[in-house]
This record gives sequence, structure tokens and C-alpha cells, in this order.
Amino acid sequence: MINSIDLLKYQLSSSLTGLNKCSCGSSSNSFDMVMISLLKAISTTNSQNINININLNKDDLDNILGLETLNSSQNSNKIEATNKDKNVNERIENAIGNSAQKYGVDENLIRSIIKVESNFDPNAVSGAGAKGLMQLMPFNCTDLGVKDPLNIEQNIDGGTRHIKEYLDMYNGDVQMALMAYNGGPGRMASRGVDSINDLYKMPKETQNYVPKVMKYYKG
Repeated sequence: MINSIDLLKYQLSSSLTGLNKCSCGSSSNSFDMVMISLLKAISTTNSQNINININLNKDDLDNILGLETLNSSQNSNKIEATNKDKNVNERIENAIGNSAQKYGVDENLIRSIIKVESNFDPNAVSGAGAKGLMQLMPFNCTDLGVKDPLNIEQNIDGGTRHIKEYLDMYNGDVQMALMAYNGGPGRMASRGVDSINDLYKMPKETQNYVPKVMKYYKG
């Protein structure tokens, strides 16, 4: 007659072998699979009139499988990453809301500019030297009084104030303001740009920039 413990060990070993080949990575699924194997083992031993008393719970099996430490580590890393991203996102959204209210600029316009300029990366730096969420150039920072362009709040405040200046300059014309934000009002004037219909006169980068921001802005 097969020893009950040996049978259980065999069943558990078979389950673990299967789990090691599984790519699902779910401790919950692992627990279910092991429990099914154990129940089958118990059923088999009962049919052979072997009395077994088993008192295993999920924590016991986690210890056997070495999952307790692994799961704690995975959950901890996940929570830390989530909290970090959440904090950055909250700061960005708060700064957008504050700057929008402060300067009377549509929140969605600010958000759309950030999306195209940096894809919401506060540490973005371009090859030309533009920095931060709204990609402020060093001379912009000087004019706007931005001491740290990689600071979320300072960058969004300065960038919003900058686009507000262009909105005022072009009587609220968002597309003209975006053209100036990317290509510069001096270049627009020197190339005879009087309306959005003259966008073709601007560099290719600006020609692509304006419709891209507008696409996000209009949703």
C-alpha cells in the first residue's frame, strides 16, 4: 500500500513542476492548482482507506512554495511604483489647474502642449536645450523667472504664462499662439505669417507641431 505522505509529496512535487513551467505568475492561480492536486491526492488516499489529517492553508502553501517572500516583494515594488507615478501625476494635474486659473488659459490646452512637448516627462531635455514638461528654452526661463525648469510647478507656471502671452498677442487665436510657441513670433513676422493659412511658411517642425497639439486639444 502506498504511504499517504509519499503520495502527497509526489502530488505536490508534480504540481510544483507544472507551476515552474507556467508563465502566468499568479500566486492565486498557483494556490488553486496546488489545492486541486492535494484534493486529488486526498481523494485517492481515501479510496485506498488511508486516513489522513491535513491542515494546510494558503499561508502554509505559500511558505512551502516560497511564494510568501516573492509575493511580498512583488506587491511592495508595485505599490512603490504606483505611488511614485501617482504623486507625479497629481503634481502635474494640480499645477495645470492652478496655472490655468491663474492665467486664464484652458486646462486642456496646457495639457495638450505638455503631451506633445514632453509626453508628461518632467525631466525631458531636448537636443536644443529645451527642458521640462513644457520644454522651456534657457532664454524663456530667464524671461519668465523660472529658476528650475525641471521643477513641475515652475515649468508649468512658466509655460502657461508663455502661451498666455501669445494668446493675447494673437487675440485668442490658439493656432497662431501655438505657432509662436514653437516657431517664435519673430520668425512668423519675418516670413509674413498673418494667419493659420500661412503655416506652410514655417519650418516643417512647426507645421507638424500645430495640428498635433490641436488634435489633442480638440479631443
